Amino acid sequence: MASSAVRRAPVPRIGPLRAAGGVATLAIAVRPDISCLLAIGLSAWTFADSVFPAAAPGRSMVAYWATGLVVASALIMSLLLHEVGHAIVGRRIGLTPRHISLSLFGGVTVFDREPDTPRQACGLALAGPLANLVAAVVAGIVHVVLVEVEADPLAAAAAASIVVINLGITIVNLIPALPLDGGHVSRAALAMALGRPDVAAAITDNIGRLLGWTLVGVAVLASASGDVAIAVWAALIGFAVHDHMRRVAPILRSFTRAPIPHVLRRDGVAPATRRPAA
Repeated sequence: MASSAVRRAPVPRIGPLRAAGGVATLAIAVRPDISCLLAIGLSAWTFADSVFPAAAPGRSMVAYWATGLVVASALIMSLLLHEVGHAIVGRRIGLTPRHISLSLFGGVTVFDREPDTPRQACGLALAGPLANLVAAVVAGIVHVVLVEVEADPLAAAAAASIVVINLGITIVNLIPALPLDGGHVSRAALAMALGRPDVAAAITDNIGRLLGWTLVGVAVLASASGDVAIAVWAALIGFAVHDHMRRVAPILRSFTRAPIPHVLRRDGVAPATRRPAA
């Protein structure tokens, strides 16, 4: 998920992250929210309580929790990888990544401005899911190797869990609803197809709200059936999506009233001071 801001204030840089192929060095501040600790705790509990005992029975709870913490940390790294994908592509199309924020509900890469064209906006949005898809393939290869050499089933289960995590991040982010990456892609595509950025923003806005309430409904059903882990995750993400859409709705409406520069008039996509974080 990526967002744009025109603020030019310098941002402290934390460690260089090398772009793909070592073509360029991407130095960008990474700002983890305190809720990342909650994400690690919830994820470790989910894997240690439900996943690993079924995949590798007969182990101690210490072993399950230790592996759960490793996989939970991999979840945060997968979210970071997703945002680094946005940052790398953003830099390649001429944007300046200001910082990456991470939280319980995902991440945001903040840029100095919006992409110049809808095609660039689509490429920028798709970069994150593509990075997670590559990570899923790599983790899948590791899982196959571990199984073939008859390694510890718990280690193989951890690799498989990382595959599922990255595939999940990829699939969820391709849902055509804001604030997800798929929502940014669909908004740009609809604006080009309809020539009406206001209609495109309204459609993706409503789909985002529907997604939030659908997840809350899933949480209620999961709670009634006793699936505590699913209920907790669905409720947290559902309310987060709904709250995000409530807060950014005035910003989205301001996009549709913004004047469209000549270079974008044919595509019908208006620029924005800040694109909502996804």
